[in-house]
Amino acid sequence: MRGPRTTLGISLLYTAGGLAWLAAMGIAALWFRTILLSPHVNQAAGYAIAPLYYFLVTFHGQAAMMMIVEDITLSVFAFSLYKSNMSLSKYKLLTLAFFMINIPMIITFIGGPTTGWYMYPPLSLQLGSWIFFGSFPASTATKLIGLAYFMMFINALGTVIASITMFTDGYKSRPREGKIPIFAAYGMAFGGALIFITEIALAVAELWYVLYFWASVPVNPLTWVVLFWFWGHPVVYYAPFAIFGGLYYYIPKFSGRPLYSDKWARYNIILLFTFSMLVWVHHLQTWPLPVVLRAFITPSTLILASGSGLTVLNLGLTIATGKSYNWKDPSGLIALIALIGFILAGLQALILPINPLDVIVHNTYYIVGHFHLMIWTIIVVGYLAIVLDMLKSKMGGATLTSLGSGMISGGVIMWTIGAFLLGYTMSVAGYEGLIRRWVAYPVRFLSYMDWMTMFAMIMGASFVMYAIPVIFSLLGVKTSAFWEVSGTTGIASGPTPGLMSSDDSPSSIKATDSSKDHKNLRAD
Repeated sequence: MRGPRTTLGISLLYTAGGLAWLAAMGIAALWFRTILLSPHVNQAAGYAIAPLYYFLVTFHGQAAMMMIVEDITLSVFAFSLYKSNMSLSKYKLLTLAFFMINIPMIITFIGGPTTGWYMYPPLSLQLGSWIFFGSFPASTATKLIGLAYFMMFINALGTVIASITMFTDGYKSRPREGKIPIFAAYGMAFGGALIFITEIALAVAELWYVLYFWASVPVNPLTWVVLFWFWGHPVVYYAPFAIFGGLYYYIPKFSGRPLYSDKWARYNIILLFTFSMLVWVHHLQTWPLPVVLRAFITPSTLILASGSGLTVLNLGLTIATGKSYNWKDPSGLIALIALIGFILAGLQALILPINPLDVIVHNTYYIVGHFHLMIWTIIVVGYLAIVLDMLKSKMGGATLTSLGSGMISGGVIMWTIGAFLLGYTMSVAGYEGLIRRWVAYPVRFLSYMDWMTMFAMIMGASFVMYAIPVIFSLLGVKTSAFWEVSGTTGIASGPTPGLMSSDDSPSSIKATDSSKDHKNLRAD
């Protein structure tokens, strides 16, 4: 089976990887939520269940931050080039990078890490922090754990290779006259430059752990943590900021007018890009930092937040001054929900940069509620709007059937309701003092856990509802049930190719990456 040979095909490949890990991560989340239905205050029960719980939490976090985020950001980057009449050319290298990102982590997870996605020393340097690999004799365990961290290094290296390759290909295919279209400009900044600048720090930190286990090289905790968070905070912006570029493209389209201010959107790239690599220091608020550094945390974080606010203002004015927003189109509805969800999720974060207030909720479920709402809205929902356009392009400009439209729109609405109920329940529990990542929590928080699990199950059911049309379309299965060509009741002119076919378009349309073919294929 040959890999993709078009820009759209590469975008769909990375989309498939992100969705596969998203499903696995969601299963892990539901699993540990069921564990949390009991507070496990009994010591024997708590000690027995703790390794499984902390492995699931680690898997959940690492799958999200080391695979899903990178996969979907790179898929958005590739698609932004496709939509902008720009293109990729190094398909084999990008396919290799895809497998470097996704396959090695399977070996890591087989080892059973319980370190959390942040892998802080000295816990992550202890053999006992790996359920399976750590159970071997010490000499073997050090080799296996070193191998696990080396696989994580390969994962980071694959991400760097993919981002640099897409960036250079995009730069070579940029318009010779005029500006790079706004969608591609955000893709190149946040799916390209931001990734390869910051992901290298993670690769170095992981390689340092490899050398610790394989060559007894000592690890300095503070230096390691600085390397980690230089990646660990910008990584949360890879996908949202790349998706901002998508919203800058789709919301004007469904508002019936151009973007309110293209100039604001382009200046905002500079602000978001710069400060995303500065505000990581606020993750060290519990460290004995100098007063000057603590004073730097609040304004730098608020300046970054102002960049998000500028995006919201720009898109909001686009909608308000447009003819009338077409929310009846599933993609238009989803883009609107992503924007509104981003606003409401961001409100919880307003107190976090302020040191005296942050101490009240630091390391509690309040933080979990905030950043998960961001993930569930701007990333998952916003990304879905882009994925639908990818599939539409793959189908040669087809439209969703009533079944496909109903499953996707209904699923997203149900997902959003469950997300906000769960996110704000988490935040209230955190404000009341529920510490995150504790399997043995106080019994008084049991009712909160019950509600969280119920809302999580609503989200799980809704994910299945809107994922079925997407996944079936990616695989080329039963596409006529979900898509139709204008004037027909389904795609019956020939078999719809699957994800990895050599031709990433319906058999009646030969898709290539030339500007001419892009213009002929897309039905914007």
